[in-house]
Amino acid sequence: MRHFVLLILFLAGWCPGAAIAASRPDAWSGWRNPRFQTLDGAEGLPHATTTAIVQSSDGLVWIGTRGGLARYDGQRVKVFRQAAGRRDGLPDNYVRSLLPLANGGLLVGTNVGGLVRFDARSDRFVAVVGAAGVGMGARIMAITSDAAGGAYIASDRGVFHYDVRRDRVDPFTGAGSALAEGAYAVHRDRDGTLYAGGDTGLFVRRAGSDRFVPVATPEIGDVWAITRDPAGRLWVGTGSHGIFVQLRSGRFVQPAALSGASPDIGHRTIRAFAVGKGGIIWVGTDGLGVLRISTEGGFAVRRMRNNPGDRASLSGDTVRNLMIDRTGRLWAATEVGASHTDPSREAIFTIGPAMLDPRHSLADRNVRGLLVDRHDRIWVGMSNGLIDRIDRAAGEVRHLRLNGSHAGQDVKAFAERADGTILAGGRGVVTIDPDTLAERTLPVNGLGDLPVISLLQSGHRLLIGTYRGLFVRDDRTGRVQRYRHVPNDDRSLANNEVINLVAAPGGGVWIATPGGINRFDPATGRFTTYRNDPSDPASLPQNYTGSIVPVGDTLWVGTYGGVARGRKTPQGWRFHAITEARGLANDNVAAVQVGRAGRIWATGASGISVIDPVHETVLRVSQRDGLTSDSFSQRVTAITRGGDLLFGGTGGLLVLRPDQLTAARAIAAPALTVSEIEEDGRDVSYDPRSRVVRSAGHGIRIAFALSDYAAPEEIRYRYRLRGFDEDWVEIPPASPATAIYTNLPGGRYPLELQARIPGVHPRVVTGTVDLIVAQAWYERWPVRVALALLIVLAIIGIVQLRTVVLRRRTRALEDVIAQRTQELRAANARLELLAGTDPLTGLANRRTMIAMLETAHAAALRSGGTYVVAMLDIDLFKRINDAHGHQVGDAAIEAVAARIAGSVRGVDLVARYGGEEIAILFADTSPREACATTERVRAAVADTPVVANGVEIRVTVSGGVAAATGDTSPAELLHRADLALYRAKRDGRNRVVLHDADVAGLSVAC
Repeated sequence: MRHFVLLILFLAGWCPGAAIAASRPDAWSGWRNPRFQTLDGAEGLPHATTTAIVQSSDGLVWIGTRGGLARYDGQRVKVFRQAAGRRDGLPDNYVRSLLPLANGGLLVGTNVGGLVRFDARSDRFVAVVGAAGVGMGARIMAITSDAAGGAYIASDRGVFHYDVRRDRVDPFTGAGSALAEGAYAVHRDRDGTLYAGGDTGLFVRRAGSDRFVPVATPEIGDVWAITRDPAGRLWVGTGSHGIFVQLRSGRFVQPAALSGASPDIGHRTIRAFAVGKGGIIWVGTDGLGVLRISTEGGFAVRRMRNNPGDRASLSGDTVRNLMIDRTGRLWAATEVGASHTDPSREAIFTIGPAMLDPRHSLADRNVRGLLVDRHDRIWVGMSNGLIDRIDRAAGEVRHLRLNGSHAGQDVKAFAERADGTILAGGRGVVTIDPDTLAERTLPVNGLGDLPVISLLQSGHRLLIGTYRGLFVRDDRTGRVQRYRHVPNDDRSLANNEVINLVAAPGGGVWIATPGGINRFDPATGRFTTYRNDPSDPASLPQNYTGSIVPVGDTLWVGTYGGVARGRKTPQGWRFHAITEARGLANDNVAAVQVGRAGRIWATGASGISVIDPVHETVLRVSQRDGLTSDSFSQRVTAITRGGDLLFGGTGGLLVLRPDQLTAARAIAAPALTVSEIEEDGRDVSYDPRSRVVRSAGHGIRIAFALSDYAAPEEIRYRYRLRGFDEDWVEIPPASPATAIYTNLPGGRYPLELQARIPGVHPRVVTGTVDLIVAQAWYERWPVRVALALLIVLAIIGIVQLRTVVLRRRTRALEDVIAQRTQELRAANARLELLAGTDPLTGLANRRTMIAMLETAHAAALRSGGTYVVAMLDIDLFKRINDAHGHQVGDAAIEAVAARIAGSVRGVDLVARYGGEEIAILFADTSPREACATTERVRAAVADTPVVANGVEIRVTVSGGVAAATGDTSPAELLHRADLALYRAKRDGRNRVVLHDADVAGLSVAC
C-alpha cells in the first residue's frame, strides 16, 4: 500500500522532500525590508510633496507635485511650472493625476486648472476642448486608460471621456446625481465595464450601457481607489473603512487584516493600488506608508513605513500614488519625495539597528565578529561588548552586553565548542550558554585582559589570537602555550597580531597576520611562514592578510594586494593575485567567503566581487543588485546552513543570497531615450517615435539616458557620430549623458548611443538616432562650382597681369624686385596680424585662442599647474538681430567685446571665439579668481545698456568657467566650459557657472 501511495504521488509530480522544500517558509521573510531610493528637492523636484507618478511610452518618469510637473530620466530633472501669460504652459502647479499617452505625451490633471494635454514634440501644454467639467476650475482626481488611446477622467464634477482621435472631452450621459457631485476614482475592466467611486460609494457602468448605477456593497463609505487583480477580484479602497474585495462571484469580503480597524490601516484613506507579480497588491495609504498584500493563500499584509533611522526606508508615510515601471520597480509618491525600490530584489539586504520591528533590530550597526552555530543561529559581535543572537526560527534577536572588563571591548571573535557552548573574545575569553545567554570568563593563564581578535576550537585545543601573539589552551589540562613572532625567523609566528585562525584540511591551522600567513601544527608547535618576496612573483602578493578559505587543494587569501589564490606544489604553496586590474572591486580585501556553488565572494572598500574559480573571471556586485555603500569589516563573514552569506560592516549585517543574486531575471529591457534637445540655447522639438533629430548644425546638445532607475549613477555612457567621430566619446562619471556638436557639415549622421550597465548581470544597451543637419548655402554644389570657377579665373588673370608688368619693366627688374620684396614683407606682416585678429571687434580670433590654449596646456603639462578658460555668450542675440538688424547686432558685439576686454588684466587673452561667443584665457589665475573676474565682466555688460546706431539695447551675457591640469586636453577644457555655459543658459541666463572638477564634474554658480 505504501508503495502504491508513493507511485501515485510520483505520477502527480510530487514527492515528500519536494513538498517540504516548497512549503518551507523563507527564514528571512521577517528580516528583509526593501531599500528605497528617493528623489526629492535635492535632486531637482519642484516641491517635496509628490502626488502622481507615471512612466511615459519613451521610458521617462513623470512626477506630479504640489509645485509643478517634473520629468526624470535617471540623471536630470526637467521641471514644468505655471507661468504667467503663457497660454501653452501648465495651468496649475498642483498636479493631481497623470496618464501617459501612446504618442509620448501625457494627460495632466490639476487641482484647479482642469485637464491639459502635454505635447511631447513641442514641450507645450495644450488645453483639451470639450466638457466644462474638466476645464479651468475643475479638480481632476483620477485618470485611467480607455484601452483605445483615450482616457476616462474622474473630477469633482463627475466622470468624463477623452477621445484621443478628436482630442476632446465629452461628459458621460446618464451619470447619476451622486457622481455628478464628484468622483475620486475611476477604473476600466478589460471588457469595457467602468467603475467609479465617490463620496457615496461605488458605481458601475456596464459595457453597452449609458449610465452609472450604484453597486450593492457593504457600508464602505467614500471610495478613493479601485483596481482588479489577475485573479479577477475587484479591490476597493475607502476613506476610513479599509479595503473591500469583490470576489468573482460578486460577493464583497473584508478580511480582518484589510479592515479599517486593522493596525496596518488604522482607518486611514486608501489612496492608490498597484498590481505586482505573484499575486502581490501594493497599497498606498494616507499616513501609514505602503502595504504589501500577498493574495496567495490568504491576505497577508506587510507594512513599509518611513524609518527616520534608516535613510533607505520609504521617504514618507503619506502615499498619494503608486506605479510599477517597465523593469518592475515600485514607485511611491509621498509627501517628502518620490521613493522607488525593486521589490523583487531579495538577494541582498541589511539588518541594522533602529529597524521598524524591534524584534529584528541589532543593538549596534558596527558588526565586528560573526558565527553561525550548529543550530543555524547567528552570533553577531559588535562594539562596546555587545553581542546579538539572531534566531530566525524563533523570529527574534536576543541582546547580550558583556560585563566587567569586556564591556567596552569590540567583540571580534567567536568559536563553538563540541557541547554547543559559545566562546566570545573580549578582553580575554567569555563562555556563553547558547540558550540562556549566561556568561562567564574562561580562565586562560597569561592572557589576562588582552583583547582577543580571533578564536578557533580545534579538538581539545582552543587557539586564541591577540595583538601580542597566539595562545593555545589545552582544555583537558588548562595548560596554556604562548607563541610570538621572532624577527627573521620563518619558523615562528609571522606577526604578533593574529587576525584570523582557520582549520586546515588534513589537520593544522592557517593563521592570517599583517606580516603574512602561517601554517601551524598545534601538536608540535611548528610554524611555516608564507609572505611576499619581491623577487618571487609566485609568493604571497601582499603581507597584510585577513580571510583564509581552504577549498580542496586551493587556498584563497584576502590581502591588501587583492585576492591571493594559492596552489600546493612539491615546492610548497605558490600564489598569484586577482586584483583590480582583473575586475576586482578593490585590492584592499576585507573578507573572503566561498559559496555552496563554489564561487568566491570578496568584500572590499569599494563593494563585493564574485570570482569564478574555474576561469577566474570577476564580476562586481553593484548598487543595482541591492548592495549598500557601507564599508565592510576585516575577515567578518560567515555562511548559513542554507548557503546565505553574511558580511559584517559599519552599516550592520549584510545578508547575501548567492543563488538568488546570480539567477537570471526576466525583466523588460530598458531603452536609451533622448530626453532633451537644445540648439543655440533653444529647445528643439523631437518626436521620440521617429528617432530623427533635425538641426542647423550650430551648437546642438542632445541629452540622453537609459530608462533604468535602479542605480543610474553606476551606468556609464558614451556616444559616437558615425561619419564624423573617429572613436567613441566617453561621458565622464557623474556627468549627465549629453552629446554636443558645433558647426557640423550638412548631411545625415547616425548618432550611436551606448549605456553600459554594471553588476552581477552586466550588459550593454545601444540605440541610434538619426541626426539630419541642414546644408549651409556655401555647401550646395552649384555655389561650390561657381566659387571654384571664379578662383581659377582670378588666378589666370593675376598670372597674365603679372606677366605683362614684368615685360614692361625688364630694364628696372632689380629695383622692382627690391621694391616688391619690401612690399611683400609688409603685406605678410599685415596678413599675419589680420590672421590672428577678429576684424569686427579687434580682439584675437579663434585661431589665436586655440594656439594660446595649446601653449598653456604644454606649460601646465611641464609644471603640473592649471589653466583656466571662460566662455561668454550674448543672451538671446538672435532677438537683437531680428528686432534691430544685423548692423545693430554687430555694433552690440563690438560694444560687449570692448567692455569684456576692458574688464580683464592685460596679461589675459580675450578672443572672439565665434559669432556672439567670446572666450577668455586667464594667465596664472585660480578657478575661483577666474570665476570672480568673469562674474565682474558679466556685471559690467549687464549694468549699462549698449547704444548702437542710436538704439539703446540692454544686453546680458552668460558664462561658463572651467579649469584643467596638463592631463586635460584643450578640447576637453573647452567642452567643460561649454557644459558650464549650457548650464548657465538653462538656469535662466545672465549668470556665470563654474564647472567644478573637484565635485565629480558638477557645475556650480559662481
